[in-house]
Amino acid sequence: MKPITLTMTAFGPYKDKEIVDFRDLKDHRLFVISGKTGAGKTTIFDGICFALYGQASGEDRTDTKALRSQFADDEIQTTVELTFDIHKRRFRVVRQIPYRKKGNKSDTLGRCELFEEKDGQFIPAVDRQIVTEVNDKIEQLLGFTHAQFSQIMMLPQGEFRKFLTSDTANKEAIMRKIFKTEPYQKIVERLKVKKEEANAEYLREKQMSDAILHQIPAKLPARDSLIFTELQSEYPNYHQLVLGLQQEHAHHETQSKETHKEHTRLYTVHNEKQQALHDARSINEQFTKLLQRQKELDSMQVKQQEMKSLEQQLQQAERAARLEDVEQQVKTNLTEWQKKERTYSEAVTFLADAEKKLVSAKASYEQELAKESERNEVKEQLLTLNNLLPTVSGLTAQRQVLESLKNTVDQVEKSLLVNQQSSKQQKESITAQKNEVKELETSLEEYEELLDQLANSKAIAKQVDSYKNLLTQRQELEAQYETAKQQVEHYADAYQALENRWISNQAVVLASSLHDGESCPVCGSIDHPAKAGGVEAEHVSKQEIDTAKLELTNKEQIFHTKQAELQQVQQRIEVIEAELDEHQVDLRRDYQKEQVELTEKVAVLRNKRELLKQKKDQINQAEKSMEELTEEIKKLELQRNESKGELETKRALYNYALTKVPEKLQELSALQQQIAAKETTSQKLESTWKAVQQNLQDASTEKTKWESREVLEKKSLADMKEKLDQSSAFFSKRLTEEGFTSEEKYIQVKLPTSKRQAIQHQLQVFAQTLHTLKSSIEELKKTVEGKQPTDIEIIEQQVEALKTQYEEAFAQYNQSKAWEQAAQELHNELETSKSKEAELGETYGKIANLYDIVRGQNHLKISFERYIQIEYLERIIQAANIRLRDLSNGQYELVRSDRQETRGKQSGLGIDVHDAYTGQTRDVKTLSGGEKFNASLCLALGMADVIQSFQGAVRMETMFIDEGFGALDEEAIQKAIDTLIALQQSGRMIGIISHIDEMKEAIPATLQVTKLKEGYSKTKFVLT
Repeated sequence: MKPITLTMTAFGPYKDKEIVDFRDLKDHRLFVISGKTGAGKTTIFDGICFALYGQASGEDRTDTKALRSQFADDEIQTTVELTFDIHKRRFRVVRQIPYRKKGNKSDTLGRCELFEEKDGQFIPAVDRQIVTEVNDKIEQLLGFTHAQFSQIMMLPQGEFRKFLTSDTANKEAIMRKIFKTEPYQKIVERLKVKKEEANAEYLREKQMSDAILHQIPAKLPARDSLIFTELQSEYPNYHQLVLGLQQEHAHHETQSKETHKEHTRLYTVHNEKQQALHDARSINEQFTKLLQRQKELDSMQVKQQEMKSLEQQLQQAERAARLEDVEQQVKTNLTEWQKKERTYSEAVTFLADAEKKLVSAKASYEQELAKESERNEVKEQLLTLNNLLPTVSGLTAQRQVLESLKNTVDQVEKSLLVNQQSSKQQKESITAQKNEVKELETSLEEYEELLDQLANSKAIAKQVDSYKNLLTQRQELEAQYETAKQQVEHYADAYQALENRWISNQAVVLASSLHDGESCPVCGSIDHPAKAGGVEAEHVSKQEIDTAKLELTNKEQIFHTKQAELQQVQQRIEVIEAELDEHQVDLRRDYQKEQVELTEKVAVLRNKRELLKQKKDQINQAEKSMEELTEEIKKLELQRNESKGELETKRALYNYALTKVPEKLQELSALQQQIAAKETTSQKLESTWKAVQQNLQDASTEKTKWESREVLEKKSLADMKEKLDQSSAFFSKRLTEEGFTSEEKYIQVKLPTSKRQAIQHQLQVFAQTLHTLKSSIEELKKTVEGKQPTDIEIIEQQVEALKTQYEEAFAQYNQSKAWEQAAQELHNELETSKSKEAELGETYGKIANLYDIVRGQNHLKISFERYIQIEYLERIIQAANIRLRDLSNGQYELVRSDRQETRGKQSGLGIDVHDAYTGQTRDVKTLSGGEKFNASLCLALGMADVIQSFQGAVRMETMFIDEGFGALDEEAIQKAIDTLIALQQSGRMIGIISHIDEMKEAIPATLQVTKLKEGYSKTKFVLT
């Protein structure tokens, strides 16, 4: 990426539009950005970085809204525009920062756009001009994220040294952004999740095994066996538990077989007795059914006569049903004839109404036809009035122009008079203010002298106060010194007495251990004629001696400290006394009072100085205003003369136009009112004429329609009458054929279809029921032939007793079978759970070990991600050392440190420096400021080389460096310049912010940033 032009508007210290055109460098690729502190040198880097990524270059400039210029007008939008070349293509990116205008409740809209130059025009380079798409396209073009760009191509003030001296954790975070090693970090996170999942599964399975053990007493009956003995122990053995469950299964299996055999025997006996009970009940039921069926048959025979009567009624209704269709046809034809008769009557009535309307319409038509001449006359009058409309409209416009010109002349003359009066007043005011300024300047002649006196008085007063404070401090220290001296003497006497008692005690102890014939450990004599003895002294331990010694030492230290402090204060008092004597200071004088008096005099004169400054500013402002007022008076005089001439010309043209229009119609409103009246009259006449024409046509059409309708309805009525007569004759014929003497007889026997179906169904059911009863009675008689009813109560009691016995046996069998099955299931579940628990425990151990290794919990304290980053770091160091050896005259070489960092922190990315002069390797933090800058610069350049080697499509044609050269000596500066020249010879453009004169002199191109007195800045390129 190579910048072409950078345009900043209301950005940082740049108030208006500031254009930095890098083409002004011509053939120079290395340039210095120079200017005072705070002028806006770093803001140029921020502008480039913000245009590309929407963020400033430094970490302390994250708030983009703070980048808006404080000098900018409220209406000016903060905008940064960068035109740059990359891969022989030219792009332009534009970004605007939202801000809140005064009085508004919401921010203005932001802007983010990216264009590419093709055929001399800039066209959009993305589908949608939104922040996300523009940012993605920028990263795709440059091959860098914002973090990589800031670390490699744009080195912010002081920040690119962080990589050199930071610990492993900080380097890891930086390299993660630059070399995109996040996937390796995510591996650790995923392994952590898997470890937690594996541990949770293992714990769940272990809880499952414990739950199975707790289920055994609930599912199996307690007895004196291996399983229950093992469960009562504190630590049950797994194999013993499995064996115990096998024994329980075998025991309950034997019991279930025995109970099953007894249940089968009782069940067979119960079934046999149950069958006998069933047979007895069946015979009894047959006798009961036979009696019941006989009673039902007698009841059915009583209803036979009633059924015959219903059968005759049904036959007559069936004959009548064959005439229903013919009867329905007659009714339908009658209804249709009545409808046709009503329709014909309506047609006759509407025809008569249509004839009356036609006569009325013809009369109205003849009346309006006679008004043809009146309509033509109104049209001609309207045409004449419309022809006058443009002229009258022009008169109105001319009157408005004349009125406006007259108002303008009056206002200009009024303003001119006001300004002339104001000019006279300002002249008088300026003269008076100048007189006041002269008087103030005279009264301020002694201001500087009073300032010197006040400063001298303050210095003497401060020295006198210090002297008095030291005298007070000496008095306090003398008292503290005497107290400390007395305490030392007291503790020394106490310690000496305690030591003497301890020595006496030791002599007595030694004497008690001496025996005649044994040598003394002190003198060697074997005779002990006068051993120490008598009353034993008070016992004193070695610890008490040591404690007393320590207290004496502490008191001596306090004594010596106070003695030194007293001597130091005495020396300071002697120095100040010498200075006071030298300046002949009178300690009896009240310097504080003199200082107050001088301060009051200076304050009065300072206020006069401020007033003098304000007066001068007012005079300057008034003179400037006077000049502007004079120019305004000249403009008003010129405007007055021009407006008067134009007014006379317009008035003459207006008077000429008045002669062409009748007096009554010279007002536009009167003309328009006359035109509106004529248009209303014309429209009324025309609409009435069209209405009578249309009415006549409609009436004629209506009469023709109803004439045709009357003819059709009359014919249809005659046809329907003929059809009705034919159907009535046919119905009478069919009544006779079916045997009905009259229509009344037919109506009496006619029944609805549902009623006929109900009677027919009733007759069928009766016949079928009668037949069924007779057949059933015959069959029952054959079944009970030769048999007698049985008393079944005794048999039922026997069956119930047998049922109770076999159910109890069955319950015992089910219980034994359930215990057998429970023992088998518990055995299988325990074996499966314990096997799975062991398998999950092994899996958890493997995942936990792998997780610890990958996250760096190993003897090297190196994670998997950091292991990958170490390879990048070693290549960066290798590339950096190529330049560092030259910059340090072969003294320094960077090396990656394998030492573990303190307190168990992650390690592996530390950097040491090898000093070839001493042969020692030490931490880079021990380098001096200038040495750190050289090492950091080489490391940054090495990182740029490595990134470019890994990203072949990335071309780093530009590099910006902010400060850092101030800590270098002349030789180091020259070597740094040589390094940068070598870089720019390879085709890179390099910009450097520096205040070093040697740097400015060695580099012929300078971007000068000048801070104006108003506070904002300007830029320009200077080539030497």
